Amino acid sequence: MLTRRLPNQSILAALLTLTGLPALVGYHWWQWQRDSAMLAAKWPPPPAPPLDTWERLPHVNVLVAAWNEAAHITALIKSVLHLRYPHVHLVLCAGGVDGTYQRALAYTSERVTVVEQPAGAGKQHALHLALLRANGEIIFLTDADCVLNDATFEAVLYPVATGQEAVCSGQTRPLPAQMRRPFVVAQAAPQLYSFLAMPDYASGLKGANTALLRTTLATVGGFSHPAPSGTDYVLAKLLTRHGVRIRQAALQLLATDFPETVPTYLRQQRRWLRNVRCLDRAWAHPTRPAPRCVRRLVGAGMLLLPGVAVVGGEVWLAVWGLLIGHAWLSRWRYLRCAAHILGTPCDARHVAYQLPMLLLDCVAWSQPLLDYLPHRKRWRW
Repeated sequence: MLTRRLPNQSILAALLTLTGLPALVGYHWWQWQRDSAMLAAKWPPPPAPPLDTWERLPHVNVLVAAWNEAAHITALIKSVLHLRYPHVHLVLCAGGVDGTYQRALAYTSERVTVVEQPAGAGKQHALHLALLRANGEIIFLTDADCVLNDATFEAVLYPVATGQEAVCSGQTRPLPAQMRRPFVVAQAAPQLYSFLAMPDYASGLKGANTALLRTTLATVGGFSHPAPSGTDYVLAKLLTRHGVRIRQAALQLLATDFPETVPTYLRQQRRWLRNVRCLDRAWAHPTRPAPRCVRRLVGAGMLLLPGVAVVGGEVWLAVWGLLIGHAWLSRWRYLRCAAHILGTPCDARHVAYQLPMLLLDCVAWSQPLLDYLPHRKRWRW
């Protein structure tokens, strides 16, 4: 029984703590050295060659679906118009109740085409409508809350424009204005760390930063395949089914808007995690089910262990403390890598912020356990 404490439980807890802490510190010091070597080898990523050395500069259409994005749409359009790449045309399918379409319409020109997005159309259909108005050889996909820059745009575009690859995908980072927010940096740190370890080819893509041949997109049916959510997931699966390799330029980062409040962050994480579960089922493709289940159970376990420790005694408390210590030291390493990439501080304030962020992520990881609902409700948010 948990309520029946062993006489030597305090001794066991002390031994566990005294042996576990040095082991944790030693392990993370070793990992710290590996992280340093990985950073030195991979950051900064090599830039694309100068445009005047490219064999050809094919016409590129930037496709964006924007719904209720009035706060971001102007910055996106201006960033596309300021690109130095000479043959780029923005096709924007915009709508919503906040005036997104009207704001976008003001920028209509030879380089910007705006299509009105019908209410309830969804992102997949909006991209389909935008694709109908595109005439470029290459399609560049991004999101309405992103800001494009020359270096990243050209680095992701280059392998496709030169015929080396059919698809190339980069990743995202926070907007410059968000860099001073520890909450945002804490979100970005694990993501950026994972980008460092990403292989050259993988089965996924980032819908906010991907270039692909129009002919390749046509081969998989464009955006005609049903996708009530997870448009980038669906596109990646279609490409993989057709034998198309997805080149990863994981450290080519576009700035995008990160959540700045806890409720917004939790909603985003719940939607992302639910997407993967529901779409894997829909595609009859259980991608890495064990790691995802483990993450959910770890999140729930980390939240429940303190209560177990109150009933079960000091040993459980020691176990929980060591797990928290391991996770916090891992976050510290992630933060150090992120600080190097983003140019943000890795000071005591940011390090201390990792602990509440860790507990918040445990809540986020646990949320999918509540989502085993009837099929009709899984797609609702």
